[in-house]
Amino acid sequence: MLAVLLLALGLPAAEPPEIAQIAEGVYARVVSPDGNAVANSGFVVLEHSVVVFDTHFTPEAGEELRTAIRAVTDRPVRYVVNSHGHTDHTHGNQAFPGAHLVGSDRARRDVIEVDLPAWERALASAESQLRALGAALPGSADERTRLRQQQQYRDTLSRLRILPPQVTFERGLAIREGGREIRLLYLGAGHTQGDVVLHLPGEKIVFAGDLFFNRAIPNVEDARVLEWGATVDALLALDADTFVPGHGAVGSREDVRAFRRYLHDLEELVRPAVERGDSLQQAVGTIEVPAAYAAWRFQNFFPANVQKMYIELKERSAAVPPEAEPPAKR
Repeated sequence: MLAVLLLALGLPAAEPPEIAQIAEGVYARVVSPDGNAVANSGFVVLEHSVVVFDTHFTPEAGEELRTAIRAVTDRPVRYVVNSHGHTDHTHGNQAFPGAHLVGSDRARRDVIEVDLPAWERALASAESQLRALGAALPGSADERTRLRQQQQYRDTLSRLRILPPQVTFERGLAIREGGREIRLLYLGAGHTQGDVVLHLPGEKIVFAGDLFFNRAIPNVEDARVLEWGATVDALLALDADTFVPGHGAVGSREDVRAFRRYLHDLEELVRPAVERGDSLQQAVGTIEVPAAYAAWRFQNFFPANVQKMYIELKERSAAVPPEAEPPAKR
């Protein structure tokens, strides 16, 4: 999971996010991973309200999203859906006070059990370091600069509110208003064990969150990579032509199929190393990104992809009992 400490780095807005209208009343906010938003978001304008899908990485990016929505409609945001519990999809939640926060049961647990304690530890550490720097004053110009930076760091963390989903579901949830239906679906484990998607069956659009990285190597820190492929198959089984990824440009069915092939190819690359008995270090050090994916973003994630696939394949092989030997002839 992305470290909460990155909040204090003062990430710039980078290139302006692209607000793409992909159907009547349906918008995707595609962002640069190098700015303060990190992950994509989207929103759907209903007859009387708005549904938001993911809220970016910082409260400031969440505010920018709210401003973008207001430029389109003055209808209130009634629902905020978190695709999963990672910080680049949830830390803008506080920009939407009064909205119902919606997500899977597992996403709520991830925010409460992982993100909240990480934020508490980071804030406590920032306070401790600030006290230590303050006790050393007066000091040099460099020490006073470090004190100001530490104060900014502490203040940034203090402004963050960790808000988990309050409305949760296990398999699915429907939102209907006017003539439009929104389906929230849990399709299986993948990027995390709690990813959900937003499906607009009437418009044949899916907001897929991080179940789909478009032309990008995925983050697998909390993934179940051997299950992810089947979950993407379930994603492709939905009646949809347009897929909004968590990272990358708005994609087509072929883009999702390309990501599915990547997961398949990753397994095919790593399995022989496991079967030969290569060590994890050997596998990570010798398996290279296939040429078909050499131009994808986030190349730095590939060694971790190999490592996670190796570990899961080893676990699976250990869980399969050896075939019983035939009884000896007498």
